[in-house]
Amino acid sequence: MKNTLLILLMSILCVSAFSQNKKKLESKPVVAAAPLVYTSVWGPIKNGEALSAQVVSTLPAPLLVKDNEGTVYTVSGFRINYSFKSTYKDEETQQTKSVKDFRVMDINKSNKLTIDWIESIKDNIKSGDQILFNKILFRNASGKLQYAPDLKIAVQ
Repeated sequence: MKNTLLILLMSILCVSAFSQNKKKLESKPVVAAAPLVYTSVWGPIKNGEALSAQVVSTLPAPLLVKDNEGTVYTVSGFRINYSFKSTYKDEETQQTKSVKDFRVMDINKSNKLTIDWIESIKDNIKSGDQILFNKILFRNASGKLQYAPDLKIAVQ
């Protein structure tokens, strides 16, 4: 009787063990998550072209970073590069001349342009200008500081 009970118990344990292994084999394989792809945006503006009126209306908007899963990250700092043509009157020849101008500023501990930059761009913007946001710093999902891709805007 003891042997019968022992054999029955061992049989139950073996069947249980084999059925668990079968379930593990039938489960779907784990697929690694795709790496996150980050993009930099400024209001509705992404890389490419933007009308001057759209840039002017976007001036007070924050610079943000988005990933391919839809998560939005706050920017901690960035550099703005603004190149444009300016004109001046040559006092000797009395002719109006054009010169390519370039301004750069690092913005720290903020995701927005300063009031002075907003006013300067608003006063000078025209077709042909270029705005580049680079060195865009943000905290990723794991809390580490990271650089985001540059944001290049050609004003139309």
